[in-house]
Amino acid sequence: MRAIRARYPNADPELGFGSDLHAKSWLAPTLPTEPDREVNPDVPLRNTTPRMFQKYQLGIGGPCKYFSPPAGYWCGNGTSGGGAFSYKVPSGMVADMSILPNSPYKNASGAVVQTWRPSHWASWMFEVGEYDSSAGTFHFSKGGFQGARGNSKGDNFYIENVFEELDSPNEYFFDEKTKMLYFYYNGTGMPPSDTQYVIANIKTLFNVTGSQAKPVKGITFRGVGFRDTAYTYLDPHGMPSGGDWALQRMGALFLEGTEQTTVDSCIFERLDGNAVMISGYNRNTTIQKSEFAWIGDTAIASWGYTTGAGIDGMGPNGTDGNQPRFNNILYNFVHELGIWEKQSSFYFQAKSCQNLLQGNIFFNGPRAGINFNDGFGGGSNLTENILFNTCRESGDHGPSRVKIF
Repeated sequence: MRAIRARYPNADPELGFGSDLHAKSWLAPTLPTEPDREVNPDVPLRNTTPRMFQKYQLGIGGPCKYFSPPAGYWCGNGTSGGGAFSYKVPSGMVADMSILPNSPYKNASGAVVQTWRPSHWASWMFEVGEYDSSAGTFHFSKGGFQGARGNSKGDNFYIENVFEELDSPNEYFFDEKTKMLYFYYNGTGMPPSDTQYVIANIKTLFNVTGSQAKPVKGITFRGVGFRDTAYTYLDPHGMPSGGDWALQRMGALFLEGTEQTTVDSCIFERLDGNAVMISGYNRNTTIQKSEFAWIGDTAIASWGYTTGAGIDGMGPNGTDGNQPRFNNILYNFVHELGIWEKQSSFYFQAKSCQNLLQGNIFFNGPRAGINFNDGFGGGSNLTENILFNTCRESGDHGPSRVKIF
């Protein structure tokens, strides 16, 4: 059973976002509005898409200062499509205290505000820095980088990690100063003496890292159970490419610089970040006949590196091959994901190509079941997959989504 960090409104995050609260107002963005530098080469040029997406674009620094690396398509001045504008997020919010019945809070520093971006394209998490109890003003010290398409406002929200909200069975609160853990036991009397509490503080269970020059070869995980990693939604995120996703380059199983890695008949469950990250140079990674359930973010993500922009891992040149290629994602059973980050999928790829997704079953996710963030390299094949009950919480998309940039 997943314990619930003290929150309002009370809800089980495994059953959905669980809140229709709306802030009185949102504090204006404070990020820079202009990038420190832009990369807009004349070549390559795609003139088959009139007015939009003809040239490579990258904004470096400025509004992307808190991304890792600090650059992205949505931080440049030439964004296109879907009401495009440069990335921005609110710096805080003002909440009418009448909608937070346990407020004012004695100390809201370290609280987390989870909110939808307007139009429900992604969910954001903000850590609270300063809090004005008399005005109901929460100033954010971190966050909002969990999606690449920003906005000056949030939408419906909930607040968690506040002691005063510890008022419902199965909730907990950890006091950082006193190192005291509080838990609201769902029963009569004291909890049984043999009750066990598992505190997840590890984010990556297996890290298989080599290099393109010296890859790790022939590793197999067969019949292994992966579970109970810590959440990563406030860890550094990057903008992988021109689609509107932001992502943390990490997972319970992390692969980089590998060849012929196989994951077969494994179970991934209750992992609060990504389950599998296929990062950078990988060849012929096979993930097959495995089950993924109750995943905090994305089940399988494949994210490569490019060059040519003067910043690590980004640019218009992918000819060095430092990307995942020839992935085989076969006959997996995936359900119940996006517990935390709602911009999540069964399978995501960016700057990755020539991959095969075949015979997978996916259902019960907040957004698209399969997301291609760009058209890098081509040659990927989706066949004989069953996807249903997708986009349960988000504002648009379908079972699969391909962005061609």
